[in-house]
Amino acid sequence: MSRPVRLPHTSVPAFRKRIPADLRGKVTGRQVRIPFPAHGHEPECTVVATLGVSEIKFSLHTRDPRVATARSGIAEDHLQRLFTGLRSGPARLTHKQVVALAGVWYRGFVAHLEDDPGKPFVFEKLRQAFSEGLDDPAKLRSEMGSLADDVLAAHALTVDDNSRDALMAAMRDAIRDAAETLLRRAKGDYGPDTVAQRFPSIEALPSPTTGVAPKVPASAIGVTLTGLAEAWGRERQPRAKTLEEHLRVVKAFVKFVKHDDATAITPGNVVAWKDALVAEGRLAAKTINAKYLTPIGTVLNWGKANRKIASNPAQGVRSSGKAPPRSRERSFSHEEATTILKAALHAHDTPGRNSDEMLAARRWTPWLCAYSGARVAEITQLRGQDFLEVQGVWVFRISPEAGAVKTDKPRIVPVHPDLIRQGLLEYVKERGDRPLFYKEATARPKVPTKAHPAKTVAGRLAGWVRDIGVNDPNVQPNHGWRHLFMTLCREYGVAEEARYFMVGHTKRDTGQSYGEASAAALMRELAKLPAFKVE
Repeated sequence: MSRPVRLPHTSVPAFRKRIPADLRGKVTGRQVRIPFPAHGHEPECTVVATLGVSEIKFSLHTRDPRVATARSGIAEDHLQRLFTGLRSGPARLTHKQVVALAGVWYRGFVAHLEDDPGKPFVFEKLRQAFSEGLDDPAKLRSEMGSLADDVLAAHALTVDDNSRDALMAAMRDAIRDAAETLLRRAKGDYGPDTVAQRFPSIEALPSPTTGVAPKVPASAIGVTLTGLAEAWGRERQPRAKTLEEHLRVVKAFVKFVKHDDATAITPGNVVAWKDALVAEGRLAAKTINAKYLTPIGTVLNWGKANRKIASNPAQGVRSSGKAPPRSRERSFSHEEATTILKAALHAHDTPGRNSDEMLAARRWTPWLCAYSGARVAEITQLRGQDFLEVQGVWVFRISPEAGAVKTDKPRIVPVHPDLIRQGLLEYVKERGDRPLFYKEATARPKVPTKAHPAKTVAGRLAGWVRDIGVNDPNVQPNHGWRHLFMTLCREYGVAEEARYFMVGHTKRDTGQSYGEASAAALMRELAKLPAFKVE
Protein backbone atom coordinates (compact mmCIF):
# COMPACT_ATOMS: atom_id res chain seq x y z
CA MET A 1 0.00 0.00 0.00
CA SER A 2 1.41 3.39 -1.01
CA ARG A 3 1.62 6.09 1.60
CA PRO A 4 1.52 9.87 1.14
CA VAL A 5 5.00 11.26 0.46
CA ARG A 6 6.62 14.69 0.50
CA LEU A 7 7.98 15.92 -2.82
CA PRO A 8 10.69 18.58 -3.06
CA HIS A 9 9.61 22.24 -2.99
CA THR A 10 6.10 21.57 -1.66
CA SER A 11 4.53 20.89 1.73
CA VAL A 12 1.41 19.29 0.27
CA PRO A 13 1.44 15.46 0.52
CA ALA A 14 1.71 13.61 -2.79
CA PHE A 15 1.09 10.14 -4.17
CA ARG A 16 3.98 8.29 -5.77
CA LYS A 17 4.04 4.77 -7.20
CA ARG A 18 6.32 2.77 -9.46
CA ILE A 19 4.93 1.41 -12.72
CA PRO A 20 5.05 -2.42 -12.65
CA ALA A 21 8.04 -3.75 -14.59
CA ASP A 22 5.89 -5.67 -17.08
CA LEU A 23 4.00 -2.50 -18.06
CA ARG A 24 6.91 -0.03 -18.34
CA GLY A 25 7.16 1.43 -21.80
CA LYS A 26 3.67 0.19 -22.68
CA VAL A 27 1.64 2.74 -20.71
CA THR A 28 3.91 5.80 -20.81
CA GLY A 29 1.93 8.97 -21.45
CA ARG A 30 -1.44 7.42 -20.61
CA GLN A 31 -3.67 9.74 -18.59
CA VAL A 32 -5.58 8.55 -15.52
CA ARG A 33 -8.45 10.31 -13.78
CA ILE A 34 -8.90 9.51 -10.09
CA PRO A 35 -12.01 10.91 -8.37
CA PHE A 36 -11.72 11.61 -4.65
CA PRO A 37 -14.94 11.94 -2.61
CA ALA A 38 -15.52 14.67 -0.04
CA HIS A 39 -13.70 13.83 3.17
CA GLY A 40 -13.93 15.83 6.39
CA HIS A 41 -13.66 19.50 5.44
CA GLU A 42 -12.20 18.76 2.01
CA PRO A 43 -14.59 18.88 -0.98
CA GLU A 44 -14.58 16.22 -3.65
CA CYS A 45 -12.03 16.60 -6.42
CA THR A 46 -10.62 14.71 -9.40
CA VAL A 47 -6.93 14.37 -10.13
CA VAL A 48 -5.74 13.97 -13.73
CA ALA A 49 -2.25 12.47 -13.84
CA THR A 50 0.02 11.02 -16.51
CA LEU A 51 1.83 7.71 -16.27
CA GLY A 52 5.56 8.21 -16.66
CA VAL A 53 8.20 5.80 -17.89
CA SER A 54 8.81 4.27 -14.48
CA GLU A 55 6.46 5.96 -12.01
CA ILE A 56 3.40 8.10 -11.49
CA LYS A 57 3.25 10.96 -9.01
CA PHE A 58 0.77 13.73 -8.29
CA SER A 59 -0.42 16.04 -5.51
CA LEU A 60 -3.16 14.78 -3.17
CA HIS A 61 -4.50 18.37 -2.91
CA THR A 62 -4.84 18.43 0.88
CA ARG A 63 -2.72 19.25 3.90
CA ASP A 64 -4.85 17.12 6.22
CA PRO A 65 -2.82 13.94 6.90
CA ARG A 66 -5.97 11.84 7.44
CA VAL A 67 -7.48 12.92 4.12
CA ALA A 68 -4.12 12.42 2.39
CA THR A 69 -3.92 8.85 3.72
CA ALA A 70 -7.47 8.10 2.57
CA ARG A 71 -6.84 9.55 -0.88
CA SER A 72 -3.61 7.61 -1.16
CA GLY A 73 -5.53 4.40 -0.52
CA ILE A 74 -8.13 5.31 -3.16
CA ALA A 75 -5.39 6.07 -5.69
CA GLU A 76 -3.65 2.77 -4.92
CA ASP A 77 -6.88 0.83 -5.48
CA HIS A 78 -7.62 2.72 -8.70
CA LEU A 79 -4.18 2.09 -10.19
CA GLN A 80 -4.13 -1.57 -9.19
CA ARG A 81 -7.42 -2.07 -11.03
CA LEU A 82 -6.08 -0.14 -14.02
CA PHE A 83 -2.88 -2.21 -14.19
CA THR A 84 -4.85 -5.44 -13.87
CA GLY A 85 -7.11 -4.37 -16.72
CA LEU A 86 -4.19 -3.42 -18.91
CA ARG A 87 -2.59 -6.84 -18.39
CA SER A 88 -5.79 -8.76 -19.18
CA GLY A 89 -6.59 -6.72 -22.26
CA PRO A 90 -9.67 -4.69 -23.25
CA ALA A 91 -12.87 -5.79 -21.53
CA ARG A 92 -16.27 -6.11 -23.18
CA LEU A 93 -19.06 -4.22 -21.41
CA THR A 94 -22.61 -5.54 -21.37
CA HIS A 95 -25.43 -3.16 -22.21
CA LYS A 96 -26.34 -2.95 -18.51
CA GLN A 97 -22.78 -2.04 -17.58
CA VAL A 98 -22.68 0.68 -20.23
CA VAL A 99 -25.90 2.23 -18.95
CA ALA A 100 -24.63 1.98 -15.33
CA LEU A 101 -21.52 4.00 -16.28
CA ALA A 102 -23.66 6.64 -17.99
CA GLY A 103 -25.84 6.72 -14.88
CA VAL A 104 -22.90 7.55 -12.61
CA TRP A 105 -22.09 10.51 -14.85
CA TYR A 106 -25.76 11.57 -15.00
CA ARG A 107 -26.19 11.58 -11.22
CA GLY A 108 -22.99 13.50 -10.63
CA PHE A 109 -23.75 16.11 -13.30
CA VAL A 110 -27.29 16.74 -12.08
CA ALA A 111 -26.27 16.85 -8.42
CA HIS A 112 -23.56 19.42 -9.22
CA LEU A 113 -25.93 21.86 -10.95
CA GLU A 114 -29.45 21.32 -9.67
CA ASP A 115 -29.25 23.57 -6.59
CA ASP A 116 -28.50 26.63 -8.78
CA PRO A 117 -29.12 25.59 -12.39
CA GLY A 118 -29.26 29.10 -13.86
CA LYS A 119 -31.34 30.11 -16.88
CA PRO A 120 -33.69 27.54 -18.50
CA PHE A 121 -32.66 28.44 -22.07
CA VAL A 122 -29.19 26.92 -21.52
CA PHE A 123 -30.66 23.48 -20.92
CA GLU A 124 -33.26 23.91 -23.66
CA LYS A 125 -30.42 24.39 -26.18
CA LEU A 126 -28.43 21.49 -24.69
CA ARG A 127 -31.43 19.16 -24.84
CA GLN A 128 -32.14 20.18 -28.42
CA ALA A 129 -28.53 19.66 -29.49
CA PHE A 130 -28.39 16.13 -28.11
CA SER A 131 -31.87 15.21 -29.30
CA GLU A 132 -31.37 16.12 -32.94
CA GLY A 133 -27.66 15.51 -33.56
CA LEU A 134 -24.93 12.95 -33.02
CA ASP A 135 -26.67 10.14 -34.90
CA ASP A 136 -23.76 9.89 -37.32
CA PRO A 137 -21.10 7.51 -35.88
CA ALA A 138 -18.20 9.73 -36.93
CA LYS A 139 -19.77 12.82 -35.36
CA LEU A 140 -20.64 10.85 -32.24
CA ARG A 141 -16.99 9.80 -31.80
CA SER A 142 -15.81 13.34 -32.43
CA GLU A 143 -18.16 14.93 -29.90
CA MET A 144 -18.42 12.21 -27.24
CA GLY A 145 -15.12 10.33 -27.45
CA SER A 146 -13.19 12.41 -24.92
CA LEU A 147 -16.09 12.37 -22.43
CA ALA A 148 -16.45 8.59 -22.71
CA ASP A 149 -12.69 8.22 -22.21
CA ASP A 150 -12.89 10.40 -19.10
CA VAL A 151 -15.67 8.21 -17.66
CA LEU A 152 -13.70 5.02 -18.37
CA ALA A 153 -10.55 6.52 -16.87
CA ALA A 154 -12.44 7.52 -13.72
CA HIS A 155 -13.34 3.85 -13.24
CA ALA A 156 -9.95 2.43 -14.26
CA LEU A 157 -11.55 0.55 -17.17
CA THR A 158 -9.91 -0.50 -20.43
CA VAL A 159 -12.59 -1.62 -22.90
CA ASP A 160 -12.85 -2.76 -26.51
CA ASP A 161 -13.94 -0.48 -29.36
CA ASN A 162 -17.51 -1.76 -29.46
CA SER A 163 -17.96 -1.07 -25.73
CA ARG A 164 -16.50 2.42 -26.13
CA ASP A 165 -18.90 3.14 -29.01
CA ALA A 166 -21.84 1.91 -26.92
CA LEU A 167 -20.76 4.10 -24.03
CA MET A 168 -20.58 7.17 -26.26
CA ALA A 169 -24.18 6.57 -27.36
CA ALA A 170 -25.28 6.05 -23.74
CA MET A 171 -23.49 9.26 -22.71
CA ARG A 172 -25.32 11.14 -25.47
CA ASP A 173 -28.65 9.93 -24.05
CA ALA A 174 -27.54 10.70 -20.49
CA ILE A 175 -26.64 14.28 -21.43
CA ARG A 176 -30.01 14.74 -23.13
CA ASP A 177 -31.80 13.38 -20.04
CA ALA A 178 -29.69 15.51 -17.69
CA ALA A 179 -30.58 18.60 -19.72
CA GLU A 180 -34.27 17.70 -19.39
CA THR A 181 -33.98 17.25 -15.62
CA LEU A 182 -32.00 20.47 -15.12
CA LEU A 183 -34.48 22.35 -17.30
CA ARG A 184 -37.21 21.30 -14.87
CA ARG A 185 -35.05 22.41 -11.94
CA ALA A 186 -34.38 25.77 -13.60
CA LYS A 187 -38.14 26.26 -13.96
CA GLY A 188 -38.65 25.54 -10.25
CA ASP A 189 -39.72 21.89 -10.50
CA TYR A 190 -37.86 19.89 -7.82
CA GLY A 191 -40.12 16.86 -7.94
CA PRO A 192 -38.70 13.31 -7.90
CA ASP A 193 -36.06 12.53 -10.49
CA THR A 194 -37.65 9.53 -12.19
CA VAL A 195 -34.94 9.49 -14.87
CA ALA A 196 -32.26 8.52 -12.33
CA GLN A 197 -34.21 5.38 -11.51
CA ARG A 198 -33.64 3.97 -15.00
CA PHE A 199 -29.91 3.59 -14.45
CA PRO A 200 -28.60 0.33 -12.94
CA SER A 201 -26.54 0.31 -9.75
CA ILE A 202 -22.81 0.90 -9.93
CA GLU A 203 -22.48 -2.74 -8.80
CA ALA A 204 -23.19 -3.67 -12.42
CA LEU A 205 -19.72 -2.54 -13.46
CA PRO A 206 -17.24 -5.24 -14.43
CA SER A 207 -14.05 -6.44 -12.85
CA PRO A 208 -11.10 -5.68 -15.12
CA THR A 209 -10.02 -9.33 -14.98
CA THR A 210 -13.19 -11.42 -15.01
CA GLY A 211 -15.92 -9.18 -16.34
CA VAL A 212 -18.10 -9.87 -13.28
CA ALA A 213 -19.32 -7.35 -10.75
CA PRO A 214 -16.51 -6.24 -8.42
CA LYS A 215 -16.61 -4.71 -5.00
CA VAL A 216 -16.55 -1.08 -6.09
CA PRO A 217 -14.90 1.37 -3.69
CA ALA A 218 -17.03 4.14 -2.24
CA SER A 219 -15.01 6.68 -4.21
CA ALA A 220 -16.56 5.42 -7.44
CA ILE A 221 -20.11 5.97 -6.28
CA GLY A 222 -21.71 9.38 -6.67
CA VAL A 223 -23.66 9.32 -3.39
CA THR A 224 -23.00 6.65 -0.79
CA LEU A 225 -25.33 5.83 2.07
CA THR A 226 -22.36 5.79 4.42
CA GLY A 227 -21.37 9.23 3.16
CA LEU A 228 -24.89 10.53 3.75
CA ALA A 229 -24.77 9.25 7.35
CA GLU A 230 -21.43 10.93 7.98
CA ALA A 231 -22.62 14.21 6.40
CA TRP A 232 -25.80 14.07 8.50
CA GLY A 233 -23.64 13.61 11.59
CA ARG A 234 -21.41 16.57 10.73
CA GLU A 235 -24.39 18.87 10.25
CA ARG A 236 -26.67 17.71 13.06
CA GLN A 237 -23.91 17.04 15.62
CA PRO A 238 -25.88 14.36 17.50
CA ARG A 239 -24.63 12.75 20.71
CA ALA A 240 -21.73 10.34 20.18
CA LYS A 241 -23.92 7.35 21.00
CA THR A 242 -26.59 8.41 18.50
CA LEU A 243 -24.04 8.89 15.71
CA GLU A 244 -22.40 5.57 16.53
CA GLU A 245 -25.74 3.74 16.41
CA HIS A 246 -26.77 5.38 13.12
CA LEU A 247 -23.48 4.46 11.47
CA ARG A 248 -23.73 0.89 12.78
CA VAL A 249 -27.24 0.48 11.36
CA VAL A 250 -26.26 2.02 8.02
CA LYS A 251 -23.32 -0.38 7.70
CA ALA A 252 -25.60 -3.32 8.52
CA PHE A 253 -28.05 -2.21 5.83
CA VAL A 254 -25.23 -1.74 3.28
CA LYS A 255 -24.05 -5.26 4.06
CA PHE A 256 -27.59 -6.57 3.53
CA VAL A 257 -28.14 -4.92 0.13
CA LYS A 258 -24.52 -5.61 -0.91
CA HIS A 259 -23.78 -2.07 -2.15
CA ASP A 260 -23.38 1.46 -0.80
CA ASP A 261 -25.00 3.38 -3.66
CA ALA A 262 -27.64 5.60 -2.03
CA THR A 263 -29.23 6.43 -5.39
CA ALA A 264 -29.83 2.74 -6.14
CA ILE A 265 -31.69 1.92 -2.91
CA THR A 266 -35.35 1.07 -3.49
CA PRO A 267 -38.35 0.76 -1.15
CA GLY A 268 -38.20 -2.96 -1.91
CA ASN A 269 -34.67 -3.10 -0.42
CA VAL A 270 -35.88 -1.49 2.80
CA VAL A 271 -38.94 -3.75 3.05
CA ALA A 272 -36.79 -6.84 2.43
CA TRP A 273 -34.44 -5.76 5.23
CA LYS A 274 -37.35 -5.17 7.58
CA ASP A 275 -38.77 -8.59 6.73
CA ALA A 276 -35.39 -10.20 7.38
CA LEU A 277 -35.19 -8.55 10.82
CA VAL A 278 -38.70 -9.76 11.63
CA ALA A 279 -37.84 -13.28 10.45
CA GLU A 280 -34.92 -13.47 12.89
CA GLY A 281 -37.52 -13.49 15.67
CA ARG A 282 -35.34 -11.80 18.30
CA LEU A 283 -36.50 -8.19 17.93
CA ALA A 284 -39.84 -6.64 18.82
CA ALA A 285 -41.59 -4.51 16.20
CA LYS A 286 -40.99 -1.44 18.35
CA THR A 287 -37.24 -2.14 18.39
CA ILE A 288 -37.09 -2.73 14.62
CA ASN A 289 -38.87 0.57 14.01
CA ALA A 290 -36.93 2.66 16.53
CA LYS A 291 -33.46 1.15 16.31
CA TYR A 292 -33.23 0.09 12.65
CA LEU A 293 -35.81 1.69 10.35
CA THR A 294 -35.75 5.13 11.97
CA PRO A 295 -31.96 5.65 11.62
CA ILE A 296 -32.05 4.58 7.96
CA GLY A 297 -35.06 6.80 7.32
CA THR A 298 -33.43 9.74 9.08
CA VAL A 299 -30.26 9.52 6.97
CA LEU A 300 -32.15 9.06 3.69
CA ASN A 301 -34.54 11.88 4.56
CA TRP A 302 -31.55 14.16 5.17
CA GLY A 303 -30.16 13.14 1.80
CA LYS A 304 -33.45 13.97 0.11
CA ALA A 305 -33.79 17.34 1.87
CA ASN A 306 -30.26 18.26 0.84
CA ARG A 307 -30.80 17.26 -2.80
CA LYS A 308 -28.36 14.34 -2.61
CA ILE A 309 -31.00 11.76 -3.61
CA ALA A 310 -34.37 12.13 -5.30
CA SER A 311 -36.53 10.43 -2.67
CA ASN A 312 -36.50 8.62 0.65
CA PRO A 313 -37.15 4.93 -0.13
CA ALA A 314 -37.57 4.16 3.59
CA GLN A 315 -40.49 6.53 4.00
CA GLY A 316 -43.53 4.81 5.49
CA VAL A 317 -41.80 1.43 5.97
CA ARG A 318 -42.67 0.13 9.42
CA SER A 319 -43.01 -3.16 11.25
CA SER A 320 -46.57 -3.58 12.46
CA GLY A 321 -46.10 -6.62 14.68
CA LYS A 322 -47.33 -6.63 18.24
CA ALA A 323 -44.99 -6.21 21.16
CA PRO A 324 -44.44 -9.50 22.99
CA PRO A 325 -46.50 -9.77 26.20
CA ARG A 326 -44.63 -8.90 29.39
CA SER A 327 -44.27 -11.72 31.85
CA ARG A 328 -43.58 -9.43 34.83
CA GLU A 329 -43.36 -5.82 35.97
CA ARG A 330 -40.41 -3.69 34.77
CA SER A 331 -39.43 -2.60 38.28
CA PHE A 332 -37.03 -4.58 40.41
CA SER A 333 -38.80 -6.72 42.95
CA HIS A 334 -38.09 -6.11 46.65
CA GLU A 335 -35.79 -9.16 46.67
CA GLU A 336 -33.88 -8.03 43.56
CA ALA A 337 -33.41 -4.49 44.85
CA THR A 338 -32.21 -5.83 48.20
CA THR A 339 -29.74 -8.19 46.52
CA ILE A 340 -28.17 -5.39 44.48
CA LEU A 341 -28.07 -2.81 47.25
CA LYS A 342 -26.59 -5.26 49.74
CA ALA A 343 -23.90 -6.30 47.24
CA ALA A 344 -23.18 -2.60 46.64
CA LEU A 345 -22.54 -2.04 50.35
CA HIS A 346 -19.85 -4.75 50.24
CA ALA A 347 -18.41 -3.92 46.81
CA HIS A 348 -14.94 -3.23 48.23
CA ASP A 349 -14.80 -6.58 50.04
CA THR A 350 -14.06 -8.42 46.77
CA PRO A 351 -12.09 -5.95 44.64
CA GLY A 352 -10.73 -8.49 42.15
CA ARG A 353 -8.90 -6.72 39.33
CA ASN A 354 -11.27 -3.72 39.26
CA SER A 355 -10.04 -0.15 39.52
CA ASP A 356 -10.90 2.01 42.51
CA GLU A 357 -13.30 3.96 40.31
CA MET A 358 -15.12 0.81 39.18
CA LEU A 359 -15.47 -0.40 42.77
CA ALA A 360 -16.85 3.02 43.70
CA ALA A 361 -19.33 2.73 40.82
CA ARG A 362 -20.55 -0.60 42.24
CA ARG A 363 -20.73 0.90 45.71
CA TRP A 364 -22.64 4.08 44.96
CA THR A 365 -24.36 3.93 41.55
CA PRO A 366 -27.16 1.47 42.51
CA TRP A 367 -27.98 3.53 45.60
CA LEU A 368 -27.97 6.81 43.67
CA CYS A 369 -30.26 5.28 41.04
CA ALA A 370 -32.57 3.87 43.71
CA TYR A 371 -33.02 7.29 45.34
CA SER A 372 -33.24 9.40 42.16
CA GLY A 373 -34.70 7.37 39.29
CA ALA A 374 -31.89 8.75 37.10
CA ARG A 375 -30.66 6.88 34.07
CA VAL A 376 -27.59 4.87 34.98
CA ALA A 377 -25.24 6.70 32.60
CA GLU A 378 -26.41 10.02 34.07
CA ILE A 379 -25.08 8.74 37.41
CA THR A 380 -21.85 7.16 36.16
CA GLN A 381 -20.85 10.42 34.44
CA LEU A 382 -21.19 12.50 37.64
CA ARG A 383 -18.23 14.58 38.78
CA GLY A 384 -17.41 15.92 42.21
CA GLN A 385 -18.18 19.43 41.00
CA ASP A 386 -21.74 18.34 40.20
CA PHE A 387 -22.55 18.11 43.93
CA LEU A 388 -23.44 21.37 45.66
CA GLU A 389 -25.51 22.77 48.50
CA VAL A 390 -28.56 24.81 47.49
CA GLN A 391 -31.05 26.30 49.98
CA GLY A 392 -29.43 24.21 52.68
CA VAL A 393 -30.06 21.05 50.65
CA TRP A 394 -27.36 18.86 49.10
CA VAL A 395 -28.14 18.14 45.45
CA PHE A 396 -26.35 16.74 42.44
CA ARG A 397 -26.66 18.36 39.06
CA ILE A 398 -27.23 16.18 35.99
CA SER A 399 -25.84 18.24 33.15
CA PRO A 400 -24.93 17.84 29.46
CA GLU A 401 -21.55 19.32 30.42
CA ALA A 402 -20.69 16.03 32.16
CA GLY A 403 -21.97 13.78 29.38
CA ALA A 404 -25.07 12.81 27.44
CA VAL A 405 -28.47 13.72 28.88
CA LYS A 406 -31.42 12.38 26.92
CA THR A 407 -33.37 15.65 27.07
CA ASP A 408 -30.22 17.81 26.66
CA LYS A 409 -31.43 19.84 29.64
CA PRO A 410 -29.77 20.08 33.08
CA ARG A 411 -31.66 19.27 36.27
CA ILE A 412 -30.95 18.99 39.97
CA VAL A 413 -31.82 16.03 42.17
CA PRO A 414 -31.66 16.12 45.98
CA VAL A 415 -29.30 13.73 47.76
CA HIS A 416 -31.50 11.43 49.85
CA PRO A 417 -30.71 11.64 53.60
CA ASP A 418 -29.84 7.92 53.62
CA LEU A 419 -27.02 8.54 51.11
CA ILE A 420 -25.61 11.29 53.32
CA ARG A 421 -25.78 8.92 56.31
CA GLN A 422 -23.85 6.29 54.32
CA GLY A 423 -21.02 8.71 53.59
CA LEU A 424 -21.55 9.63 49.95
CA LEU A 425 -20.53 13.26 50.48
CA GLU A 426 -17.23 12.18 52.03
CA TYR A 427 -16.44 10.19 48.89
CA VAL A 428 -17.43 13.16 46.71
CA LYS A 429 -15.12 15.44 48.72
CA GLU A 430 -12.30 12.93 48.32
CA ARG A 431 -12.64 13.03 44.53
CA GLY A 432 -12.59 16.82 44.33
CA ASP A 433 -13.85 18.03 40.95
CA ARG A 434 -12.87 14.79 39.21
CA PRO A 435 -15.29 12.20 37.78
CA LEU A 436 -16.55 9.90 40.51
CA PHE A 437 -16.56 6.61 38.64
CA TYR A 438 -13.93 6.67 35.88
CA LYS A 439 -10.42 7.98 35.45
CA GLU A 440 -10.22 11.57 34.30
CA ALA A 441 -7.74 10.69 31.54
CA THR A 442 -10.52 8.84 29.67
CA ALA A 443 -13.08 11.60 30.05
CA ARG A 444 -12.86 13.01 26.54
CA PRO A 445 -13.30 10.62 23.61
CA LYS A 446 -10.77 11.06 20.81
CA VAL A 447 -13.30 10.42 18.04
CA PRO A 448 -16.92 11.63 17.69
CA THR A 449 -18.36 8.12 17.55
CA LYS A 450 -16.54 6.80 20.62
CA ALA A 451 -18.87 6.37 23.56
CA HIS A 452 -18.38 8.39 26.74
CA PRO A 453 -16.47 6.38 29.38
CA ALA A 454 -19.53 6.61 31.62
CA LYS A 455 -21.29 4.34 29.12
CA THR A 456 -18.59 1.73 29.56
CA VAL A 457 -18.97 1.87 33.33
CA ALA A 458 -22.75 1.51 32.99
CA GLY A 459 -22.31 -1.56 30.78
CA ARG A 460 -19.94 -3.19 33.25
CA LEU A 461 -22.39 -2.50 36.06
CA ALA A 462 -25.10 -4.32 34.12
CA GLY A 463 -22.84 -7.36 33.84
CA TRP A 464 -22.07 -7.22 37.55
CA VAL A 465 -25.78 -7.14 38.43
CA ARG A 466 -26.28 -10.30 36.39
CA ASP A 467 -23.27 -11.93 38.06
CA ILE A 468 -24.64 -11.41 41.58
CA GLY A 469 -27.86 -13.23 40.75
CA VAL A 470 -30.34 -10.68 39.37
CA ASN A 471 -30.52 -12.43 36.03
CA ASP A 472 -34.19 -12.41 35.00
CA PRO A 473 -34.02 -11.40 31.31
CA ASN A 474 -37.40 -9.68 31.65
CA VAL A 475 -36.00 -6.91 33.88
CA GLN A 476 -33.23 -4.55 32.78
CA PRO A 477 -30.21 -4.69 35.11
CA ASN A 478 -29.82 -0.90 35.30
CA HIS A 479 -33.10 0.58 34.09
CA GLY A 480 -35.08 -1.42 36.64
CA TRP A 481 -34.18 1.27 39.19
CA ARG A 482 -35.92 3.96 37.14
CA HIS A 483 -39.14 1.97 37.13
CA LEU A 484 -38.83 1.11 40.82
CA PHE A 485 -38.30 4.75 41.76
CA MET A 486 -41.51 5.80 40.00
CA THR A 487 -43.38 2.91 41.61
CA LEU A 488 -42.23 4.00 45.08
CA CYS A 489 -43.04 7.65 44.36
CA ARG A 490 -46.62 6.69 43.64
CA GLU A 491 -46.78 4.43 46.69
CA TYR A 492 -45.56 7.12 49.11
CA GLY A 493 -47.39 10.06 47.58
CA VAL A 494 -44.50 11.98 45.99
CA ALA A 495 -46.05 14.79 43.95
CA GLU A 496 -46.24 13.97 40.27
CA GLU A 497 -44.59 17.21 39.14
CA ALA A 498 -41.70 16.70 41.56
CA ARG A 499 -40.95 13.18 40.38
CA TYR A 500 -41.12 14.34 36.75
CA PHE A 501 -38.50 16.99 37.52
CA MET A 502 -36.24 14.51 39.31
CA VAL A 503 -36.26 11.77 36.67
CA GLY A 504 -36.12 14.20 33.74
CA HIS A 505 -39.38 13.19 32.07
CA THR A 506 -40.88 15.45 29.44
CA LYS A 507 -43.52 17.82 30.79
CA ARG A 508 -47.05 16.84 29.87
CA ASP A 509 -48.37 20.36 29.23
CA THR A 510 -47.17 23.91 28.70
CA GLY A 511 -47.86 24.93 32.30
CA GLN A 512 -45.43 22.35 33.64
CA SER A 513 -42.65 23.73 31.43
CA TYR A 514 -42.70 27.14 33.18
CA GLY A 515 -40.42 27.87 36.10
CA GLU A 516 -38.03 25.56 37.93
CA ALA A 517 -38.33 23.18 40.86
CA SER A 518 -36.53 24.45 43.96
CA ALA A 519 -34.12 22.19 45.84
CA ALA A 520 -36.15 22.59 49.02
CA ALA A 521 -39.41 21.61 47.31
CA LEU A 522 -37.84 18.55 45.71
CA MET A 523 -36.25 17.44 48.99
CA ARG A 524 -39.59 17.80 50.75
CA GLU A 525 -41.04 15.29 48.29
CA LEU A 526 -38.03 12.96 48.07
CA ALA A 527 -37.87 12.67 51.84
CA LYS A 528 -41.22 10.88 51.71
CA LEU A 529 -39.38 7.82 50.44
CA PRO A 530 -38.14 5.71 53.39
CA ALA A 531 -34.63 4.35 53.48
CA PHE A 532 -34.06 0.89 52.01
CA LYS A 533 -33.53 -1.71 54.73
CA VAL A 534 -30.85 -4.09 53.55
CA GLU A 535 -28.28 -4.39 56.35
